[in-house]
Amino acid sequence: MSTDDERFANLAAEISQLVTGVQTNTGQIRNLSNKIGTDRDSEALRSQIHSLTHTTLSQCQRATEQLKRDLTPMCQGMAAAMRRVQKDRLVDQVTKVAGDFQEVQRLVQAREKEAAAKQRREAGGSGLDSLFDQQQQQPAQLVDADSPFRLGGQQQQQQQQLDLQAAEQREQQLHQLEQDIVGINELFKDLAHMVHDQGEMLDSIEDHVSEAVMHVETGNKQLGKAVSYKRSARRKKIILAIIVLVVLLVIGLVIYLSVRSNN
Repeated sequence: MSTDDERFANLAAEISQLVTGVQTNTGQIRNLSNKIGTDRDSEALRSQIHSLTHTTLSQCQRATEQLKRDLTPMCQGMAAAMRRVQKDRLVDQVTKVAGDFQEVQRLVQAREKEAAAKQRREAGGSGLDSLFDQQQQQPAQLVDADSPFRLGGQQQQQQQQLDLQAAEQREQQLHQLEQDIVGINELFKDLAHMVHDQGEMLDSIEDHVSEAVMHVETGNKQLGKAVSYKRSARRKKIILAIIVLVVLLVIGLVIYLSVRSNN
């Protein structure tokens, strides 16, 4: 195995591993997304989904970049036909797993939007953004700071603020998820370009094959003509030899008769 073949095999194996990683992570994200908006939903769950999403997107990008930057230049020329077959198969695999990942991301996005809207409503809506400022502007209450009424109000305010912060954090995570989906869309542009080039390469190969077939057919015709010319020349040589032989026989016969008559 040449150095280029060994490098190509190593790159192909690494891309295959990335494809497997994307498949595994996509399945995990799909399973975790079923918990969004349920009583099993939590900040830890969303953090896990975000981490898996970031890792999977990175794997898709690395696989696409290696296909585009490293593998494709090694598949040029008629001698690299087997490499092109393997590269095209990897392009199809990466496109498939990236499509599955994109589908799962859209599913997570839809469920996150629904859950975030619900959390925002339960937190009191956007009007709570200025709740603390409004509390500060009210006149001081002439009640004991340790009274149950005041403590209960403060606890409610704190809980509302925590709920609002949690809703805002969830919306930020949703925004990041939307950015990741944009990244996947950009990735598909590169994959689509490679698939387009793959089609043009096949057309070029077909053209070369057709041209080669035409050359072979032309060569066969010329070879047939050459064989025909050779047979014709051989036939002419045989006829000429017979004529020469007949002439020699006639001359010999004339000489023989002349000598006999003289005697």
